[in-house]
Amino acid sequence: MPLDRRRTSRRGERRSGSSGPPNTIIVPGTLALMLTRRQLLRRSGAASAVAVLAPQTALTAVASPRARASALLRGGTFSQGVLSGDPTPNGITLLTLLDDVAGAGSVRLEVATDRDFRRVVASRSIATSGARNHSVKARLKGLKPHERYFYRFETRDKHSPVGRFQTALPADSTQPVRFAFFSCADYTHGYYNAYELMAREDVDFVVNLGDYIYAEAYHTRKGGTGVRDDKTARTLTGYRDKYALYRSDAALRDVHARFPIVSIWDDHEVQDNYAGAAPRGGLAPDKHYSAARRKAAYKAFFEAMPFFPQGSSRIYRDLTFGKTVDLIMLDQRQYRADQPCGDATAGPACADFAAPRPFLGGTQMAWAKQRLQSSQAAWKVIGNEVMMMNTKVGPATYLSFDSWQGYHAEREELLAHIQAKGIRDVVFVTGDIHTFFAGDVRTADSTGQTVALEFVGGSITSQGLGETDLDLGGGNVLKGNDRRPATPPAVIDALRGLNPWVDQADFDHHGYGLVTATQTSFDVTLKRVPTIKKRSRAALPSLGFTYSVARGQASIKGVNGPPA
Repeated sequence: MPLDRRRTSRRGERRSGSSGPPNTIIVPGTLALMLTRRQLLRRSGAASAVAVLAPQTALTAVASPRARASALLRGGTFSQGVLSGDPTPNGITLLTLLDDVAGAGSVRLEVATDRDFRRVVASRSIATSGARNHSVKARLKGLKPHERYFYRFETRDKHSPVGRFQTALPADSTQPVRFAFFSCADYTHGYYNAYELMAREDVDFVVNLGDYIYAEAYHTRKGGTGVRDDKTARTLTGYRDKYALYRSDAALRDVHARFPIVSIWDDHEVQDNYAGAAPRGGLAPDKHYSAARRKAAYKAFFEAMPFFPQGSSRIYRDLTFGKTVDLIMLDQRQYRADQPCGDATAGPACADFAAPRPFLGGTQMAWAKQRLQSSQAAWKVIGNEVMMMNTKVGPATYLSFDSWQGYHAEREELLAHIQAKGIRDVVFVTGDIHTFFAGDVRTADSTGQTVALEFVGGSITSQGLGETDLDLGGGNVLKGNDRRPATPPAVIDALRGLNPWVDQADFDHHGYGLVTATQTSFDVTLKRVPTIKKRSRAALPSLGFTYSVARGQASIKGVNGPPA
C-alpha cells in the first residue's frame, strides 16, 4: 500500500495571514524547525507566533492567559481517535475528544514532520472542559504546501493515537488531486467494510457529504435488518453519544487518522428530512422536532468535526487544490423551505412543484454562482448532499421531493447560470440516496442541455433501494431484500428508460466514490463492497463503474473506462 505516497519540499504560493478561527496556531516557520522538542515544549506557551483563541465556539475574544495556561488534564482516553480536516496549502484543523475525564484543563497538541516526533514543528496546550464535551480543536497555519505531517494529543499521562495529514497543493500546482467521497453511514444497518477499504486508498483527503451519523435508530439485530443496536438521539447528550458510538468502529477511526476530511451535514445529523428554514422543520408534530433539538445537534456536530464554521453555523465553503480542483461544499439543509407535495415519496408533481422556494437560499446561491464563475481550476467539483439529476419512477412520478428536484426554481437558476456563463467541467459528487448513479445533469427538468456531470457514491451502510420496498407509484411496489438484494437488470433498464440522463446505477451495494483529477481528465471509480452484513475487506470488480471524463466533454455517455 503506497500510504506515504509523497513528501515534497515544493513551496509555491502560500496563503498568508495571521487571522483564523478560534484556536488558531501559527507555526513559526524556520524557528520552530530549529528548536528541539524539549525546547519547543518549554517555549511554546510563550511563543508570540502562536495564537490560541477560545476553542470550539465561534467567539472572537481571545482566551484569557489563565485559560491558555491551564494545567494539563490527567488520565482520560482518546477513544474517538484523532481527526484532521479542511487542508489548505499552509493550514489544517486538528481535533480529538477526550473521554473518561472530568473538569476543565488542557490537552497538549504536537505536530511533527516525522512519525517519531523528533522534528516537532508545533506544540501547544489547548484548554477544554465538559461544556464542550472535552473537544480539543485547533487550526494550524504556516505549514508547507503539499507536505506530510504527523500529530498527536496528550494529557499528563496518556497519549492519543498518531494521525497524519497532507497539506493541499500550492496555488500554482498542476499536479493530480486524489480524493474519496462518501455519505450515509447508518451504524445499525451494516458493518463499515467500505471504511476498511477507504483507509487503504492512496488519496490526499476524503469528502463527507452528510449523514455521517443517524439521529434515528432504524434497525435492530432482533428485527433482522440490523447488525448492531442503537437508540434515537434527541438531546445534546444523545447526539454526542452518537459520534462516540460511530467512532467505536476502528475502521472509521483509521480513515480519520490517515486522511484529512472535508465535511458537510445532511438531515440525519439532526432529524430525517428536516427543512432548516421551515416552521417546525417542516415535520409533523409527532416527529418531535424543535429549535432546541436542532441547536443541540449542531453543537455536537461542531464539537465532533474538524473544522470551524463561519459565524455560528455556516458550513458552505470552498477549498482549492492547485490549479486542478476547486471544491465547493454546499449546505442544502439549513436554509431550505419545506419540501413540496407534502414531501411525498413516489408522488406525481403537485400544484406547487415548480413554485419558487428557498433551497440554498439567496446568500448561498449568490456565493455559489460567483465561486463557480470565478474559478480558474480545471475541475469545479461541487460537494452535493442530495441528487441534482431527476429521479423518476414513472412518466410523471418522482422518487422523492427532498432532493434538488423538489426545489425546481433554484435548481434551474443554478444550472442556467452554469450554462449562460459558459462554465465548463463542473462535476457534482453526491450522497444521500444510498444508490450508485452516474449521469448527465441537464437543464429544464432534465429535458434540456447537459451542463454538468454527477457521480453519486452509494452509501457506506444505509439501506439502499434494493434492500427495501420501492414505491413506484400507482400502487406498484418493487419488493426488496435486505439480506440479499438483487434488483433485476430489467428494472434498472426500465428506470434508465424513464431517466435517460442516467448512464449507470446500482441499487444493491454499498461503498464510496474514488476520484483522480488531472489537468486533462476526471477519473472516477464507484467502489462497491459485496456485503455489509458480515465483516469483509473485499471489493466488487469496477468494470462498468469506472469513468474517465476528458476536459470539455459534455456528456458522461460513452466514457465508461476499464476497471481501476
